[in-house]
Amino acid sequence: MKQNEALRSRSIRRVLWQVLGLNLLVAFAKLICGGLTGAISMLADGIHSLMDSSSNIVGLIGTAVAARPPDHGHPYGHRKFEVIAALGIVFLLGLACYEILSSSVGRLFTGKAAQVTFWSFAVMLATMAINGGVSMYEHARGSALRSPILLADSLHTRSDLFASTAVLAGLIGTRLGQPWLDPVAGIVVVFFIARVAYRIITSSLDVLADARVYHPDEIASAAMEVPGVLDCHDVRSRGLPDHVHIDFHLTVAPDTTTSESHAIAHRVVDLIQERFPGVRDVTPHVEPPEEEPRS
Repeated sequence: MKQNEALRSRSIRRVLWQVLGLNLLVAFAKLICGGLTGAISMLADGIHSLMDSSSNIVGLIGTAVAARPPDHGHPYGHRKFEVIAALGIVFLLGLACYEILSSSVGRLFTGKAAQVTFWSFAVMLATMAINGGVSMYEHARGSALRSPILLADSLHTRSDLFASTAVLAGLIGTRLGQPWLDPVAGIVVVFFIARVAYRIITSSLDVLADARVYHPDEIASAAMEVPGVLDCHDVRSRGLPDHVHIDFHLTVAPDTTTSESHAIAHRVVDLIQERFPGVRDVTPHVEPPEEEPRS
C-alpha cells in the first residue's frame, strides 16, 4: 500500500512538472508578443498563464505534503493537504478574475485599441492549442490517478482557454474596427472562470467537511450479504474518492463467540474493500442484538 502511494505521488508530481514547463512556455510567448505589439490584452493573458504556472507550484508543494505517511499527530494521513492545495488554486483563479475584469473595464473606458499583427493571431492560436492539450492530458491523468489536485489544475488550465478566447475576440474586433469587443469578451470570461472556481470549492469543501462518499444503504446491503450478520447500521464514510474511511456497527447473534465475531467482521471488511473502490480503512463495531427492536 505504501509503495502504491509513493508511486502515485511521483506520478502526480511528474505530470505537474510537465505541465509547469508547458505553462511557462505559453506565458512567456504571450508576454513577449504582447510586449512587442503593445497589446494589453495579450500581456494580461500572459500574466494569467503565469498564474497557471503558480498553481502547478502550489500543486507540487501540496502533493509533497500529502504523500507523507500517517503519523502520531495525523493518524489518517495527510491526504487532505492535497485538497487544501486545490483551494489554493481557487485563490489564484480569483486573482485571474480580478486581473481580467480590471483590464477589461479599463479598456472599455479608455477605448484604446491594441496593435494587431499576424504574430498576434499565430501566438494566440498556438498557445490555445497547447493549453487545450495540456488540460485534456492533465484531466486524463487526474482521473486515472484519482488526484483532486490534477483535476482542479486541469480546470484552471482550461480557464486559460476562456481568457485566450476573449483576447482573440478582442484582436478580431480591433482588426474589424470594433475595439469594444475586447473588454466585453473579457468580462464574459470572468463568469466562466468564476464558475470553474465554484466547482473546485464545492468539491474541496465536501472533503474537508467530511461529506459522505458512499450512501449508507450501499455499505449496509453489502455487509448483510456476509453470513452471520444480522444487521448493519450507523454507517459513516468520509475522505477522498481514492482514500475513503468507513465505520459502521454490525449486529451478530448473541451466542456468537468472540473469535467468530472477529472472523465475520474481517469477511465484511474484505468484501467492502473489494466491492467499493478507494476504500482504504474500514472499522466495524460488532455488537449483539438489542433486546428491544431498533426504532
